[in-house]
Amino acid sequence: MKYNTYTMADVLEVIIDYRGKTPKKSEKGIPTLSAKTIKNGYIDYSKCYYISSDEYKKFMVRGFPKKGDVLLTTEAPLGEVAKLDRDDVAIAQRLLTLRGKKGILDNDYLLYFLQSPNGQYLLKSRESGTTVTGIKQAEFRKIQLEIPEFAIQKKISSVLCILDDKIKLNNQINNNLAY
Repeated sequence: MKYNTYTMADVLEVIIDYRGKTPKKSEKGIPTLSAKTIKNGYIDYSKCYYISSDEYKKFMVRGFPKKGDVLLTTEAPLGEVAKLDRDDVAIAQRLLTLRGKKGILDNDYLLYFLQSPNGQYLLKSRESGTTVTGIKQAEFRKIQLEIPEFAIQKKISSVLCILDDKIKLNNQINNNLAY
């Protein structure tokens, strides 16, 4: 199997970064995701806050996340990754929204790559800071990754998605048995 080497900048169609921006919070409205809401490959919506529809339209000027995009925490902590499971969310600080270029990088493959030991190593090798370490978007764009052709990526990520679904189902069954 042949792998080609690219930078993240080469293979990503979208990198949405709201670094340095915090929207005005609301009692209800559109869920807003941050680094606090991403843990162990999942989004914890119970930890998000909300912004109004009007604030959403004003705030989300750098791009809109879509279902299937990959979310990556850039600090506190660096390297948590999850797949976005809905469209109607806002993205706050310390979180990148990533979307692979069609036919070049499969989003699911990207998710599993970033969760892998090699992906985590590449992220950490470009982190900066002392008290709170993180990665800047400019450094993230430079990360080099070796990827197989798109059809192979789809096959690999398909198998991993099936395994993840089975693990999730087993965890749900185990949680139900505990009660």
